[in-house]
Amino acid sequence: MSAWKTQTNFDEIQTVLIVSNDVKMVAAWEILFKLRKCYVIHEKSPRHALQSARLLAPSLIIVDFDLPQSDRLSLCKEFRSTTKGALFLLAQKTSENEVLEYSHAGVDEYLSPAISPVALMARSMLWLTRHEWIPPRESAEQLYF
Repeated sequence: MSAWKTQTNFDEIQTVLIVSNDVKMVAAWEILFKLRKCYVIHEKSPRHALQSARLLAPSLIIVDFDLPQSDRLSLCKEFRSTTKGALFLLAQKTSENEVLEYSHAGVDEYLSPAISPVALMARSMLWLTRHEWIPPRESAEQLYF
């Protein structure tokens, strides 16, 4: 790792971690996020993504990875423990119960993988804006009413 002096104020830059093996979709997302002055990290493996998340504590993590449900659920729990930012999961919904399980694992948005890059950007910017003015979570615990 190397260090350098820069005029950039990194407090104003939002870090976005994208975990996906869909190179074409990631390229579109990267362009849109960079236009919004976000620093984008793309990881193709969950193991590398967890390492990056632990080091960077991103403001937003987008998971678009085809894994068995139990593996994806534990991955989401691990991601939640690395950041107080938003966690998006792109996956096909199979049941309402599954949506609840992911919500309990800390997923903020459970989205269809067919979502357009522009719609994903709109959702992302909403969460990133909230991240700036909402106090961060103290833990991954969720409140239930």
